[in-house]
Amino acid sequence: MNGLLFAANFGRAIENTVMGISIVFCMLLLISFIISLLKHVDKFVAWFKGLFHKTAPTSEPAKVEATPTEDEADDTELVAVITAAIYAYEQAMGNDVPAGGLVVRSIRKTNKSKWQNA
Repeated sequence: MNGLLFAANFGRAIENTVMGISIVFCMLLLISFIISLLKHVDKFVAWFKGLFHKTAPTSEPAKVEATPTEDEADDTELVAVITAAIYAYEQAMGNDVPAGGLVVRSIRKTNKSKWQNA
């Protein structure tokens, strides 16, 4: 009697396990499909805006004012902020840094990813 009860319960447990794993796998596939569709959202939004917000072309070109670019701007404030952040970091790590000991010579942007810089 106990053997039949155990077999019936074990059979139900296997069925529940297979059903649960199947549902989880199907949901993971659905989520993966939805994520793969996200790359098309920008195209759809641009198409949708173009559908309802058509404007008539103007005969006069728009006036463009000369504004200084960021490359021409004075970066002394940025250098001061970066130097202060490095100084605070070094002090937080327990390194003894004299007040006049940090000099930022240049700041340049790298086009590498964070993983490539590591």
